[in-house]
Amino acid sequence: MSRQTDNTNGALWASAFVLGAMIVFSASKHSPLAVADNALTGDGFTMLTAANGQGSDFLYIIDDHSSMLMVYDIPDPQNRQFIRPVASWSLPALFGEVRRN
Repeated sequence: MSRQTDNTNGALWASAFVLGAMIVFSASKHSPLAVADNALTGDGFTMLTAANGQGSDFLYIIDDHSSMLMVYDIPDPQNRQFIRPVASWSLPALFGEVRRN
């Protein structure tokens, strides 16, 4: 009887280690960093898209010449027929305000 218990305990410990390794491996693939779908830089502009979590995407545009950040909503990312302006900020003013607070 003790031989069967030893085998059972060994199998349980082995499966616990395998499951633990799988959990650690899976958890290491999840990063807390924001992931952009596409990012393009050129001619003084940087553009990137990111999902907003509600089925649509945001398009972020940074204009290096005027130092502006513009955000647009892409309501139907599959068709991409139109975009809606959401907000725009002057980056020097935005960073200045953050530094004061």
